[in-house]
Amino acid sequence: MGDCVINTSFSLLVDNTKQLPAIVCVQRKAPKCIPTDDDIMKSNINSFGNAVGGVTNKITSMFEIKSNFEQGTREYNLLDYRIKCGQLYQQNAIDKTKQQGVEKATQVQQSQKANEVIPYKNTLKTDFHNNDVKLMGIVIRTFNAKDKDGNELIDQGEQSGTFLNAIERLDEIKDLGINTLHILPPHPIGRKQAMGTAGSLYSPLDFLQLDPMLDDPNDPRDVKEECKEFINECHKRGIKVMFDLPSCSSYEMFLNRPELMAIDENGVAITPQGWNDIRMFQPFKDQTKRTLNPALLKMHKDYIDMLIDLGVDGIRADVSRAKPTEFWDILIPYSRKKDPEFAWLAETYTYEDASPQLNMEKDRPEDALRAGFDSFYGQYHIFHEWTKASDLIDYVVENLKMTKKLKPNKSLIGSFGTHDDISIMYRGGEKFTNLVSGLQAVLPMTNPYIIDGYQSGDYYDYSYRDKLAASSFTDSNTYVAHAGKLDIFNLSRKPGGEHPEIGEFFSKAMKMRDENKDVITKGSFIPLQKEGDPNDQIITFARHYKGKTLLVIANRDVNNRETGIVKVPGLKKNQKLVNLLPSIDEPSKFQVENGQIKCDLGTARIHVFEINTPKIEKSGLKVYKQKQKV
Repeated sequence: MGDCVINTSFSLLVDNTKQLPAIVCVQRKAPKCIPTDDDIMKSNINSFGNAVGGVTNKITSMFEIKSNFEQGTREYNLLDYRIKCGQLYQQNAIDKTKQQGVEKATQVQQSQKANEVIPYKNTLKTDFHNNDVKLMGIVIRTFNAKDKDGNELIDQGEQSGTFLNAIERLDEIKDLGINTLHILPPHPIGRKQAMGTAGSLYSPLDFLQLDPMLDDPNDPRDVKEECKEFINECHKRGIKVMFDLPSCSSYEMFLNRPELMAIDENGVAITPQGWNDIRMFQPFKDQTKRTLNPALLKMHKDYIDMLIDLGVDGIRADVSRAKPTEFWDILIPYSRKKDPEFAWLAETYTYEDASPQLNMEKDRPEDALRAGFDSFYGQYHIFHEWTKASDLIDYVVENLKMTKKLKPNKSLIGSFGTHDDISIMYRGGEKFTNLVSGLQAVLPMTNPYIIDGYQSGDYYDYSYRDKLAASSFTDSNTYVAHAGKLDIFNLSRKPGGEHPEIGEFFSKAMKMRDENKDVITKGSFIPLQKEGDPNDQIITFARHYKGKTLLVIANRDVNNRETGIVKVPGLKKNQKLVNLLPSIDEPSKFQVENGQIKCDLGTARIHVFEINTPKIEKSGLKVYKQKQKV
């Protein structure tokens, strides 16, 4: 279809030209649509373009010229030949144009993919089950505080920690190898009958609010929106976020919400031993019938709702046995209906703590795991009390045996030091801290866990502790700070230290762990026999998976070198030992022989070797398997 314009003075044409009705072509209406990327790519591929059009026009012209000659003549045959050549050229141009369209579409697709924002998906529960979590505990109010005058306190005019300025340190945390943050309680703090000049983090005023002190004063958004941004920035870096769930509450909550609280026969709120600022919850409405307290359940459900709305990936439950298993049997499935990957970490050990309510019998980890928790705190925080290497080995074996009795997909936290514990640095110095880093990297069933400041060798020894303050945020003007522990009572300086080499070694340990992930997270645990170690200070075991063996040899002693012989079935004399975890500490010496290694170990040194012993599991040694995911 096209238009035609004729200019003529020929009377026969002019006289016989008549005005006729316009011819109207009725076109079916096409449905409205917004073109997609696929539509555009198809258009590019199927379109011909100028190159094809030019060739087509030339061929059409030759057809017109050819009609002027009789068939069989030299001119006719020549034009016919050229037309056929042109048609081949035309097809080639079409193919080339289509290919260009495909290439262009591919380029567009690749560009879009590079710029594509992949929606975040929580996988923390699975990460725990796969022993793939590397945790750091932080206190937002001190995480990125700026103690400009160096008095170890955040005074007026100095930078307190907030959710927004915490973002500045996230790349540092990622570079350490950390992939999950445990945020110690971020709630507003009770001020009455409080401990410390800022109040204990574990004495919340309101579970359903965030501490306004964590709000950036220069940002117009409220503290919850700022918290969301912090969490989003964590997720962009592949860092998951867990929030703490305090087991108790403040004196103010007792005054405001008495229906939530445990009260003695005199009507006095129950206080755990040694914690004068906090009050216990009452999880039962009728303890004899074990009927749960509906008001307490609702508050905890509302807290879960708030966390999921903020983008939080899981909960660390403080003193989990302060609530009965029936309580967790409701809360944990409640969270999973909203987020199937919402993870639960139980603070529970194999000994009785100071909690007056013994709801989980003997506080065994299996009680928490049966209640639905994904992971629990290991007893590694008392590693310094284990005087022999075999104490550590026995504990690992105990946990591996325990998990055999449970459903699969359970793990533990390798917490050699938490905010409740005196720091590794305070107890044993930098060599001891590096030893702990190495052990966290190679032990089975373990998700490594550190507290902010560990990576720089912080002693957490505050000079202001037990002194009086001129002013206070609470009704107490006493600086409460436990020597060697992360400060949870005051507005203190950002955790720090003077040993960056500790963080460097920790990062190397986590990288080595990632490079040997299958052996460490799935492999068997094989304690090795020793000779010539009368004080039982040499920690040694093998990790084995699908023919690959890692050999671990470490010196538990932080004061002395240790010598001995480690028996390694299947080891050949010509085996070259390459340490996968080199450190700058006191060097060790090794002499490899058939089936054994003579060791002269540096103080608190740990070594990890990959060795060629594919049949070590068949050597007659005891082999302990990690329970695999089913």
